[in-house]
Amino acid sequence: MRLRRSIAILLVALPLAATLVPLVLPPWRFGLVVLRIATAEVGPLLSLLALMLGGVAIALLRDARHRWLLTVPVLAAAVLGLVPAATAFRAGAAGMAAVDGLELRRPRPADGSAVHPVLPPRRLLLGAVRGLPAPTGVTERVVHYAAVDGSPLALRLYRAAGGAPRPTVVVLYGGAWRNGDAAQGAPIQRWIAANGYTVVALDYRHAPAHPYPAALDDVRRGLALVRDSAAAWGVDTARVALLGRSSGGHLATRTAWGPVAPPLTIRGTVSFYAPFDLARGYVDPPSPDPIGVRAVLRDFLGGAPDAVPDRYRDASPKTWVRAGLPPALLVYAGHDHLVKPAFGRAAAAALRRAGVPVVYVEVPWAEHGFDLADGGPEGTAVLGVVLRFLQRVL
Repeated sequence: MRLRRSIAILLVALPLAATLVPLVLPPWRFGLVVLRIATAEVGPLLSLLALMLGGVAIALLRDARHRWLLTVPVLAAAVLGLVPAATAFRAGAAGMAAVDGLELRRPRPADGSAVHPVLPPRRLLLGAVRGLPAPTGVTERVVHYAAVDGSPLALRLYRAAGGAPRPTVVVLYGGAWRNGDAAQGAPIQRWIAANGYTVVALDYRHAPAHPYPAALDDVRRGLALVRDSAAAWGVDTARVALLGRSSGGHLATRTAWGPVAPPLTIRGTVSFYAPFDLARGYVDPPSPDPIGVRAVLRDFLGGAPDAVPDRYRDASPKTWVRAGLPPALLVYAGHDHLVKPAFGRAAAAALRRAGVPVVYVEVPWAEHGFDLADGGPEGTAVLGVVLRFLQRVL
């Protein structure tokens, strides 16, 4: 009897710990950030596992009172596994409604249901295991080019079959301005292309070897290349949006909002968990701070705010908020330990005060980088909002 009881307790404890511990454990190292993302994105699987193991555990016990006692943690583990997905889809539904309610000069598409969620909720279990199903008919091409100093760069071009120019999404990867490449988020780029867009994922030089404004200059140089290659790449230069993640989101908004007009007219920006006020980010870093935000900012900007205040001001998207900016979709993670969601709320409020059309989506249980988990429920919920936003602004 004691052995049965011990086995039953272990069967219940395993999925409960797998669900609960990563969500409440402070991520003092970046590896724990990744673990939190993985836990949230495979939450539906953990719920199923909790129910299966819980059923076996309850069957092992003969005492009805012990069975009822084990039922509570079994149900708790199952519910906890579903909470991130459920709250993400609720945030996604609210984001969809907000996008549909934007007051834009361009009218709504005749078919408002043209963009569908990439993975419907009934396929979340399959998506958590297999990732996004690869869309057919999308080609991917690597284009090598160079920065102004001769540093090698490589962009990636995604496009579905067909020769007509298409609305274009220019993507900027994240990596704290110091690592990463244009291959980041490739499954998502393919899905956007499959929905009728040309997608160009740009590259840029990294700090500390190439501090600000090198990366910003590279984005502008990349946009000029997109403009000059429009005919060959199937780019409709009148319908271009920028999409960036983290440091790439910063570069996207800084490019679109800055005082110097970019080489292409930007019709909309999509930024995921992007830094907004760099000086404030230095003064008020996250806690715990798994990547060392202050060191990241010093590498990127060449010093602390008191040493190079003008550079912090110039690099901050906050500085350049004003009337007339293109519509913005801001996506932030409610449990972000790299870029606090408070900065996203501040950005949305500043844009609204300036009269800029803006949609703010905060995914409550998400961590920094959540959208890159291939096929996970949180990223899937937001990808539907992104596609709807692109449909509206382009």
